[in-house]
Amino acid sequence: MPRGCLAITDVLERSAGGSKRSPGKAGTGSTAGGQAYEVLARRSRPQLFAEVVGQDHVTQTLANAVDGGRLGHAFVFSGMRGVGKTTTARILAKALNCSEGPTSTPCNVCVHCVEITEGRSLDVFEVDAASQTGIDATRELLETVKYQPAAGRYRIYIIDEAHGLSRQAVDAFLKTLEEPPPHAKFILATTAPQKLTSTILSRCQRYDFRSVSVVEVIGALAAMVKGEGKTADESALAILARESGGSLRDATSLLEQVLAYGAGHLDPSMVHAALGIPDREALRSVVAALQARDAATVLGVVDDLVGQGADLARFALDLLEELRHLTVLKVASAATLVDLSPPEIAALEEMAQTIPADDLQRWFRILLRGQEELGRTAAPRLVLEMALVEMATLADLVPVDELVTRLEKLAAGGVAQVSPSAPIGGSRSGSAARGPSSEDRRPVDRPTGAGTAAPRGQGRPTANVTSGARPGGPRETAAPAGKSSSASPPATAPAAPVPAAFSGAVSGSPKSEPSPEQPRWKGVVDALQKEKASRFFRLSYSRLLEVAQGELRVGVTGQDAVTALTNPEVRADIEKAIEKAFGESLRFAPVILEESGVVPRVADLEKEARQDPVVKLGLELLDGKIEAVLPREKRGE
Repeated sequence: MPRGCLAITDVLERSAGGSKRSPGKAGTGSTAGGQAYEVLARRSRPQLFAEVVGQDHVTQTLANAVDGGRLGHAFVFSGMRGVGKTTTARILAKALNCSEGPTSTPCNVCVHCVEITEGRSLDVFEVDAASQTGIDATRELLETVKYQPAAGRYRIYIIDEAHGLSRQAVDAFLKTLEEPPPHAKFILATTAPQKLTSTILSRCQRYDFRSVSVVEVIGALAAMVKGEGKTADESALAILARESGGSLRDATSLLEQVLAYGAGHLDPSMVHAALGIPDREALRSVVAALQARDAATVLGVVDDLVGQGADLARFALDLLEELRHLTVLKVASAATLVDLSPPEIAALEEMAQTIPADDLQRWFRILLRGQEELGRTAAPRLVLEMALVEMATLADLVPVDELVTRLEKLAAGGVAQVSPSAPIGGSRSGSAARGPSSEDRRPVDRPTGAGTAAPRGQGRPTANVTSGARPGGPRETAAPAGKSSSASPPATAPAAPVPAAFSGAVSGSPKSEPSPEQPRWKGVVDALQKEKASRFFRLSYSRLLEVAQGELRVGVTGQDAVTALTNPEVRADIEKAIEKAFGESLRFAPVILEESGVVPRVADLEKEARQDPVVKLGLELLDGKIEAVLPREKRGE
């Protein structure tokens, strides 16, 4: 055999597992202090397709392909760490080279099976692409492909972490991967299949290994514990299964750590002590305290965790997962969507029955924000405590229709039933969530007369608040139909002439009295605003000046109003309404009202409306914005 072949064989054997061992001595090796210990993860490695945990969709397909003689020449095994990719590749190598094969059930006693199990077969090459990424190593490997197997039927190349191959190495590998010799098989294992080029994937059969479920991990760990001559509570094994994150190899390593910590029976307390993870009862205590709005208990749990030296960021992540499980069980009642053991699911189902789904979602959002901040702060305890306190002090949610009823009562001058035990706000705690204080919400009796403001609902402007989802339902009329719309200025401002229903001076007109046609113009404005208030709201404080020479001159407030109302489409709609009301075709001509009398009054009314506590409360609760400020009698009902 060429010198290059021998060199790569030595390198591959060293990367595959080290020294040659005699058959049947897989767990031992001579060292200066005696025999070397073989870790549980290697001793418990599956040796048959049927022993691979949680990958039936892969092992069944490969077994059928081997028995049916329909096995391809190149494969991609993708999946997270520790789910059986390399193990399955070795079993496939034994299935092909077994003395009784090719067979889907290798004997594991013939010389070929033993050599592959111990990692010393000359026909099975295991390459770590993460460390041998260059073109030179790839070329040396490809030189061996053309040679016949040393003893078995096939030369099998297992390339681990195949996504680590350089671009040049991939290009050199493509031709051989597409048309290898009949005796060569390639298995590429990777945890990042998205990094493999499409040219590689198109030449291979792809098998995606899934994460192992909690129930499957528990079963595998129970068999390992029994093999070690020990016993364990299922709840203790469930903790290890959750900690593994779907990786059976991680779960096996954690089990060995716990076995080394204690002797005899394994229970949850032993697992928590050995791994330094928070007790799951702490999660249940926090959830119960949040439901009871008991912030003091929540802070006490955090203090206990700090005293135990627990990882607070990990605790926050576990609590997020707990809230997710509770939400799923609450809204879907689907235990199959929760990857937990049956006793844990039963306990969560009982707890979920008493917690509103809205509270679970609000808790999740707050804690998610806090968990993100935990990774950036130097004081994780403070961040976690404040997040949990915010969750525990959230105000109760109130149905939207009830909020609308309260707002309408407040806007109409009535007294809404708002009590501290049933606050209006729900998205934030404290006074900020409840909006204006009780004093702000209390109706104010204002005397009417000269120089004083009229009561609510009589000429007072109101804000047209819009939100992404405006609640439906009838609205109360703010002022009785036919009631005069005139209003005096507020008590804090001197009386001033106002347009339309108000009186005032007009630029370019010596008249101080409204035009005789003003009522007819008011009907035009009302009709337009009922059609689309947001488009014609600038006509709210308009005043008809004169009708002469085929033109209808109207005073409006400010240059912005003139610009908007002279838009061709807007002007056309207005002139159409004018023709209908006046019986003749008139050109609409807006002009600016004199600033000394009218504009300050209009600005005061608009400012007063925007600062009204009812309006502010509506904006906060409905997450809305103010489109326009209209007199109450000019709203489109």
